[in-house]
Amino acid sequence: MSMISAIQTYVKTYGSLAANAPVWVDYIGKEPTQYAISPLPGARIVETYLDESTTREYPFAFELVGFTADDATRLENLGFFEAFAKWLETQSKAGTLPTLDAGMTPEKIEALGWGYLLDAGESGTGVYQIQCKLTYEQEP
Repeated sequence: MSMISAIQTYVKTYGSLAANAPVWVDYIGKEPTQYAISPLPGARIVETYLDESTTREYPFAFELVGFTADDATRLENLGFFEAFAKWLETQSKAGTLPTLDAGMTPEKIEALGWGYLLDAGESGTGVYQIQCKLTYEQEP
């Protein structure tokens, strides 16, 4: 299973996703409500150990296409991302992390900041995004 596929499967377990809304990979539609997981540049080896195992990071963005027509709706969208960031933190503390391939052990998954409006559409919709990362150990 690819890293992004593991993250997609994991994010789909978040209980506050809209019912029947798709969670795409590296694609986001134009109509609300849709979600996407997109890899970000910067995946890297953080540390290499004597046994040649490594600690690595996989950065990704979680996106939402939502309505932006009024202030209350925009606040609701931003609140969704605040709650998502808290969920990631709680899941990491509990050790409930994505299932990775053999030889890879997840350590934590976290939001790197706050959700924000990435792109405002012309029809009262927009794309919101929060940047995140998965930290994991990889055996040699």
